[in-house]
Amino acid sequence: MSKRYDEAIEVTPDPNTHVPLSFSWRGRRYEIDQQLSSWREGGGWKERDFHRVLARPSGVLATGELDADGFMLPPQNSTPGAVYDLAFDRIKKIWKLARLWD
Repeated sequence: MSKRYDEAIEVTPDPNTHVPLSFSWRGRRYEIDQQLSSWREGGGWKERDFHRVLARPSGVLATGELDADGFMLPPQNSTPGAVYDLAFDRIKKIWKLARLWD
């Protein structure tokens, strides 16, 4: 199930590929562990690049072990990572959190 958002976020992109490496949302920093997919939607005045990522709050380290779906497991008693859809508006040059998958 997913929750839709349309909230501005701050993204730190890779300087060479412009793929997001981390982002800040609602005052919290998230580290991206895995790029899952990317795609482009829209055209003309509403063209956006989407990046589906597996991310976790900064400071929460993964154990290196994977669950049955291939996602990294967090240490016991910590906040697990989640899947986020980040969108870059190519016209306005701003990033937004589009979706959170739980």
